[in-house]
Amino acid sequence: MRTEQIAAVLLAAGTSSRFGEEDKLMADLRGKAVFVHALETIASMIFGELVAVVRPISQAPVLHRRLERRGYTIIVNDRPEDGISGSIIRAVEHVMPIRKCRGILVCLADMPDVPQTHYNRICLAAEDIRSVVASTDGFSSSPPAFIGRKHFPELLALRGDQGGKGAAQPRRADRNHGCQPAGHRHARGSGCRATDGAEIVDQLERVGSVMGSPISRGSAERPSGSEPV
Repeated sequence: MRTEQIAAVLLAAGTSSRFGEEDKLMADLRGKAVFVHALETIASMIFGELVAVVRPISQAPVLHRRLERRGYTIIVNDRPEDGISGSIIRAVEHVMPIRKCRGILVCLADMPDVPQTHYNRICLAAEDIRSVVASTDGFSSSPPAFIGRKHFPELLALRGDQGGKGAAQPRRADRNHGCQPAGHRHARGSGCRATDGAEIVDQLERVGSVMGSPISRGSAERPSGSEPV
């Protein structure tokens, strides 16, 4: 799928509780704040819509300013403690009326080393609005991940850390060699696992584990060193 048909959603509303009292996204990494790396890489691509879900401006003024300058639509999540699903719901509510967007590419602001080529690989692996394509390290699935428009209703049903059931099985994009077959499924295209409608019930469960809270299943191998900080 072309990036022009996709809304890139940058999730940056986390509380950084495991990072101590400092804001993880503001930490210096090679002369830039951690969040700037992902923000700029995504903004340099031609997406149909740029969306960022963030904390209130009073808590992250620098983040808000940088996002505005790069053309992101800013959506505030004032309850980040409720889990990542709250941010996903807010993003989907914004994107759903935008008919040109056939799905969302969910990205994390604390993954500074994901290259443009990997984002592209995931988008190209998505065939239509039924697709779910996530990243993998060879063992587990994770963002960045594409979720097709067909699954928006299930995403809107998410609450807290509980995911819905009823999405398609994501395909696994391999970071080094493109597509890997998913069990008895046939690999289609570069960097993905192919699935069909019979696996729809299993997929949303996996998107949950993909995002860190129960939603869907499937993946694309991410480049070495691109893990969250």
